[in-house]
Amino acid sequence: MAKTEETRLLEEALHQRQVEKREYGCEEVTIGFKACGKGDEIVDYMTMDASDLFRCYEIKVTTADLKSDHALSFYGDYNYLVVSESLYLRNPVWDNHIPPYAGILCGKDLRVIRQAKLKKTDEETRQMLKSSLLRSICWKYENHRNAQILNDARALQRQIEQMKQQFQQKTDALDQMEWVYHDFEHYYGANHQIAGFRLDQEAMVQRKQYALRKEGGMCWVKENDKLKCPVCGYRQQNETPYCPYCGADLRRIEKHE
Repeated sequence: MAKTEETRLLEEALHQRQVEKREYGCEEVTIGFKACGKGDEIVDYMTMDASDLFRCYEIKVTTADLKSDHALSFYGDYNYLVVSESLYLRNPVWDNHIPPYAGILCGKDLRVIRQAKLKKTDEETRQMLKSSLLRSICWKYENHRNAQILNDARALQRQIEQMKQQFQQKTDALDQMEWVYHDFEHYYGANHQIAGFRLDQEAMVQRKQYALRKEGGMCWVKENDKLKCPVCGYRQQNETPYCPYCGADLRRIEKHE
């Protein structure tokens, strides 16, 4: 059964109490082993301190919880019933539900309603609690570790999916670029009646012309008071952007990289 928000808040409060008191513990500790006639009871929260004193906490948030058939597993040296504010305000007769040695803590601030009394715990029970707590902590740690591994795996899978999408986008862009490349070659060659026109060769020609243009080699050359086209040798008086005879682009580059 899924835990309620109130139950989670009380568990978190008990965890904070455990940290502040420098105790060791965890939630949902299974008591004993099946082979020893145990293993059916679960303490909602259990801690052990440096003096080997055990504290068991049973969490109840509703009247139905309090009246349920689930056993209150009070095996510790000190035992507590931890109740929600809403249950406490119903003012039940606590002695009808818990033994006289059990204390009562209320709400997420764990306000003390009744102090717990020391309960005699024999050595056999103490060893059982210690092994139960150790087993449960190891089990929780393993679950946490597996959950972290699973989270890491999911994060990696998300990265892989993102990379796949990026790769597909790059592939689509490359396909589009290749299509435009070949389309331009075909129609430029057809329009200008250049057989076997290739874009890479034209790029090389343009690169050379650019170098010449920067050095003044692709512009009108003054010769005998006239301007001469460096491509076809046509002569004229005035400078124009293009040669009227061969159509060469003779514009000067004002700015260049």
